[in-house]
Amino acid sequence: MAIHELAMIDGRQAPDRGEALGSEMLTFRDLVNFLRRNARLIALSTAIGLLFGVIYIAKTPSSYEAQARLVIDPEQSRILSQDAATGTVIIEAAEIASQVEIVKSEAIAADVIHRLGLLNDPEIVSSSSWYGALRRNLALAANFVFGGSGTDETQQTEEERMRRTMEGFLSRVSVRQIGQSYVIEIAYHSEDPKKAARTANALAEAYIRNGMNDRAAAAKQGALWLESRLMEVGLKAREAALAAEEYRNQHDITAMANATTLDQQQLSEVSSQMLTARAATADASAKLTTLTSLIENNSTDANLPELVDNQQLMKLREEMRLAETRLAGLKERYTAGNPAITAATADIARIQSSLVHELRQVEALYRSNLEIARSREALAEQQFASANRQGADKNIARVELAEIESRASTYRQIYESILQQFVGAFQTQSFPLGKARIVTAATEPLSRTWPKPSVLLPFSMVLGMSFGLLAAVSRHVLDRRAGSGERLQRELGLASLGHVPIYRRDGRAGEPAAGLPATILPLRAILDTPYSAFSEALRGVKNSLDSLIPADGSMVVGITSVGSGEGKTTIATNLAQLYQNEEQSVLLVDADFVSARLTRLAYNAAPDFAIKPIASTMLGEPSEGATVSRLPRTSRHPERVVIDHDPDYGSEDTAVPVPLLTVEQTRRLAIAPYRYGHLSALKEALAKLRTQYKLIIVDMSGFEESADTRAICSHVDGIILVIGDSRKLTIERLTEALKSFGRSRISLLGVISNRSSAGNVHRSAFTGGMLG
Repeated sequence: MAIHELAMIDGRQAPDRGEALGSEMLTFRDLVNFLRRNARLIALSTAIGLLFGVIYIAKTPSSYEAQARLVIDPEQSRILSQDAATGTVIIEAAEIASQVEIVKSEAIAADVIHRLGLLNDPEIVSSSSWYGALRRNLALAANFVFGGSGTDETQQTEEERMRRTMEGFLSRVSVRQIGQSYVIEIAYHSEDPKKAARTANALAEAYIRNGMNDRAAAAKQGALWLESRLMEVGLKAREAALAAEEYRNQHDITAMANATTLDQQQLSEVSSQMLTARAATADASAKLTTLTSLIENNSTDANLPELVDNQQLMKLREEMRLAETRLAGLKERYTAGNPAITAATADIARIQSSLVHELRQVEALYRSNLEIARSREALAEQQFASANRQGADKNIARVELAEIESRASTYRQIYESILQQFVGAFQTQSFPLGKARIVTAATEPLSRTWPKPSVLLPFSMVLGMSFGLLAAVSRHVLDRRAGSGERLQRELGLASLGHVPIYRRDGRAGEPAAGLPATILPLRAILDTPYSAFSEALRGVKNSLDSLIPADGSMVVGITSVGSGEGKTTIATNLAQLYQNEEQSVLLVDADFVSARLTRLAYNAAPDFAIKPIASTMLGEPSEGATVSRLPRTSRHPERVVIDHDPDYGSEDTAVPVPLLTVEQTRRLAIAPYRYGHLSALKEALAKLRTQYKLIIVDMSGFEESADTRAICSHVDGIILVIGDSRKLTIERLTEALKSFGRSRISLLGVISNRSSAGNVHRSAFTGGMLG
């Protein structure tokens, strides 16, 4: 049995507890149940979104897009660059982007508007923005209020119309680069496919024409500047050339064909002669030294040119070789001192003397050649020194002349460069070339680009479904109604004993025996419709309540609600009849001292109401002779035949009335002088009767309206809270109502949701027996 200190109940959920419960209790089944509960809202929102999509498709004019493609001729100096590390050619994206913006510029748009006559096109004018329309209306209102000249108004109107047309025209133009290529795609949107193709082609032609005009204008302006610059640089080049010639004449500097002076050429020739003379002297000296060394060493072998070409020396050398050979042969045959050997030796000496004499003559020739070479060297040195002295005075003049000639050459090069640029600019001006060309002309599109049902309808459905889910989630989060047992358990800790649907009388059931009014039929629904949804749900509540009743004792259960009209009396009466007809000892107590409905019905509708006041002797009063009677009970299936009957219980068509402690009986027990003595009298009556009955059900007033109920709740073992209108009862109101008990420690057995939907009833059939 759960004991709750009702004053401490708080309807607001702690953030950490809410997050923990959300993470622990949220399952796939919860999601499915959430979608099932809000299926109608989501479906309605999806249908509305789909309807809006269909209306938009039906009302929106068709839009066609025509595309023309241009290719920009790459200029290596502007569009391409090369990576220094890898050598890869890179396309400058900024240049292509600049051309894209030029296509979308107002100059191109104005050209196309004027050429195609689109200034008064209603399709373009009607597509202007609301800001432009508002500004136009304000301007017209200002002119009307403050006045103005007709000419200014006309000019302002024309300008404003052009701006408005251009704004609408540019909103229909889209330009983009195709990948990383030089191709630019120009697209135009229009309601007329022919107009779309015509305008796209006109945009491409206007861009090409604008580029050609810009290049021609730039070439013309450049040609004018180059012409003036060419005349100025030509005059300076002529002056520099004349100054160089005058300076050369003043300093007697003669220029040869190879751009050198005469002095320089003479000095070069004398220098060459001097070097040649020095080389000849060195050669003669070397030959003389070599020959002298051979003579001193008595050697006749030498490879000097004069010795090799001397026939006399060659003859003497041959004779020397033969004489030596003969001497060697004689020495082998004869002994030393032989006349033949002596004669051969003398002959060799003679030949040797002739060789030396011949070499002396050659030496004299070499010595003579050396003297001649030295004389030539001295003469060449004198001539070089003289030429050098003459050219030293002109070195400074040559330096100055070189500077003047360099200046003249620079001006000449500048003049030729400007002349070449001028010729190129003149040719460009005469024959301008465009930077782009059309590769694909725009053609009339075959299908519209907007609106597309294949895109809009799924999008509208998804959008409508999203709004439906958002509305469902918002309603679930913001809904504070106490309509869910899970919410009561989660936020207030109140267990649910079950869900009882609205009582609906089965048409197949027979009429009550006594013909009771329709307002009384729900109070005996257990008897009239025993297998209806209402009865089955109430039996599930009874099973939940059975687990709380002690097996060897009695229990007093109070049934109350927040306010009146919640159906607590119906629940209490049917529960009592259910226990009574299951042969269990039960007593129904009418503790609603405000309306006393059960008491009035028991006296006015008895004995057909199946509720009868208890005998006064049970309360210690004199006997009134009251007897217990059996009332007729209808069956849900009247055609069903019951064979076996209990003779002690009676027939199948009778029911034992439930004993009732009425309000009048309780008040008679109270002491007369005290105004509120019925509370203590009820307490004493319950203490006496609980020894005679196993279950006592006390029907009380709504505790939000009656202080008696809050007092009686402390005399019972537990209370059951009936919520009859869960759609209007919020968690906050229920919390405040429960706080009205103050610090009282009340045993709250659980909550019964009365008049619930069918889904809640079926769910309670599975959970009712486990709650307590």
